[in-house]
Amino acid sequence: MIYIKRIISKKEYGKGYHNYCHNEGLSLLNHAVSCEYPDFDFCEDAIKKGYRGKPYIEGAQFHYNISHADGLVVCALSQTEVGIDAESIRETTDRVMKRCYSDSEIAYVNSAANKDTEFTRIWTLKESYVKLTGEGIATDLKSVCFDLEQAVSFSDELIFLQFAVSDTHIVTVCQRQVSGKIFFSTLNDLSDDIVVIDI
Repeated sequence: MIYIKRIISKKEYGKGYHNYCHNEGLSLLNHAVSCEYPDFDFCEDAIKKGYRGKPYIEGAQFHYNISHADGLVVCALSQTEVGIDAESIRETTDRVMKRCYSDSEIAYVNSAANKDTEFTRIWTLKESYVKLTGEGIATDLKSVCFDLEQAVSFSDELIFLQFAVSDTHIVTVCQRQVSGKIFFSTLNDLSDDIVVIDI
């Protein structure tokens, strides 16, 4: 399950925004666990660091991952390993593409009608994968390559679910399922309430 919630923007909140987002993420995780696993007694002290530092909930029979961006927090719960990333649509950066994007990805972004959206879509695909593995951005991100024109990923052992949230954010979830496909949809009218998507 994916839980998505709008939060106060960085501009409105001011100093200490990262801590605010972190706490909103934990609050959303607590809400998601209570909805999906009402018999599980969750507390923040049960969050531990596992292999490569990836967090997990001690005693849980499910996996989770959290992400936040300016104005948005997201949480994924799954029976299999999961990674989730949320980003506000950001300006295309040649420096980042040179370091992290393959030649074909760079060509795709540069030829796109909306470069910033496609740049952000690819970035969240890469981030969701390294959050699934726990490797972080120390991974050779150029080798984690996506073909958005064909909606396929570098691995047929993964599935990627990607959402445009209004015109402001991209959210991507990565799970271990035999597919290799990228599925994309748009959520237009996200209110302040929590939106839940079954994965």
